[in-house]
Amino acid sequence: MSLLYDFAFIFVALFALGFTIFIHELGHFLAARRRGLLITRFSIGFGPKIFGWTRNGVEYRLSAIPFGGYVALPQLVDMGRLEGNEEKDGERKPFKSWDDEEENQKEKPLPKISYTDKMLVSVMGAVFNILLAFALACVLSLFGYDVPDSQLTTKVGYVSENVERWNPFTEKGEEVSGPAKRAGILINDQIISVDGAKVENFMDIQNRIVTGKQRTAEGRRLVNLTILRDEVQQQIEVFPEIVGSEGIRYIGIGPKETFFIDSLEPDMPAINAGLEVGDQPVRIDDQEIYSFVQLVSYLSSTEANQTISFTVRKGGENGEEMTYQLSPVEKEIGEGSEATTRKLIGFRPKAKIITTFPNPFVLIMRRVNDMYLTLSGLVSPQSDVKLRNMSGPVGIVNHLSIFAKIGFKKLLWFVVFINVNLAILNLLPIPVLDGGHMLFATIEKIRGQPLPLPFLERAQMLFVVLLFSFMLYVTFFDVQRIVPF
Repeated sequence: MSLLYDFAFIFVALFALGFTIFIHELGHFLAARRRGLLITRFSIGFGPKIFGWTRNGVEYRLSAIPFGGYVALPQLVDMGRLEGNEEKDGERKPFKSWDDEEENQKEKPLPKISYTDKMLVSVMGAVFNILLAFALACVLSLFGYDVPDSQLTTKVGYVSENVERWNPFTEKGEEVSGPAKRAGILINDQIISVDGAKVENFMDIQNRIVTGKQRTAEGRRLVNLTILRDEVQQQIEVFPEIVGSEGIRYIGIGPKETFFIDSLEPDMPAINAGLEVGDQPVRIDDQEIYSFVQLVSYLSSTEANQTISFTVRKGGENGEEMTYQLSPVEKEIGEGSEATTRKLIGFRPKAKIITTFPNPFVLIMRRVNDMYLTLSGLVSPQSDVKLRNMSGPVGIVNHLSIFAKIGFKKLLWFVVFINVNLAILNLLPIPVLDGGHMLFATIEKIRGQPLPLPFLERAQMLFVVLLFSFMLYVTFFDVQRIVPF
């Protein structure tokens, strides 16, 4: 039953991704129809046809390689030509057609189209993705969606004593002191800006640290934070470490969070002392509790058989405070090589959930800004963002299925994210992508004559190979994240 459950959400994820691609190609299709261009094919996916039909001279099909889609427009430098479906008399096809019945098909002379036609048809795929993203953002704005309160804060709830610096030679972590701890960041500090850019929530903070490009004159990684502590702003320099096999920048902080007791383990100090489901932990000994990770860290530092004072609000945030005396116990968690011993009091936390009603324009612009940070990080030699950190179709489907399990509105939020990303990526001035068509059309407009067809075909073919190589590259790492090996 569990397997069927997983397959059901994978199907939902595939449908969401396929619908996103369909909307993109529909934008091209409708624009081409409106401008009177010849359309020979509307394909979701590339490569061999799985199934399809022909209507009014247009072949509609689902193809085998789910890395995108295309609308074949012979009056543009189209994907159909790259698949060898059209050719000029006496010219060799780039490679054999996927469709034997089209092997002997010859191109008919076609009327030239204007610069405006080319630009409008090329851009409308991205426009339709933005329109879909905006429509879904309006749904989220109207009905709201749930997020943990930790995602909306800019306050620090945990500062790590140590982090594991990644060693690419041994492919293992080496424990070093936490960058934020070294820099003097404290729990409950409020982060106002990262590298001079104002931040609105902890996701902003993390994104700007991960995609950061600041370095010292000696080449050491650097993050400039503006924090608010006791109503006084301070500037703090933090020197990030590279952690994990992904090789991302990390300074060792976590967000402030409100959490409650979700379940209690039998025969453990918490339930034996009288703690109940729904209680909110607020204080341990003389320290305020700002996050569950902070609590776990404090427990690990206690001595054997040490008694702690544990204060909670009974029944939740509005309850009366009550203090219990507990003695943490050591317990083995995990299995096999992953097993470790920790000091616990025996409860599982549940995060406080807040329903947020985002402004659709703000939500879209945040996604645009996130994509800008990622792309600028990719091309900057000062950044640690790499191609391997990107996700391909496998990674996207995996994330879609995860969000589908969380809830329908969370799935919509991620589909907004995907549509904005797809729109921006397709407008990059790279041959094969829509931005490449727009670039070639603009060059032709400036030159006053068409670019040589052999040059266009070779450029297209080169970047098709590069695109598929990139997809295979990121898919390898997607699979590695899902099934480590």
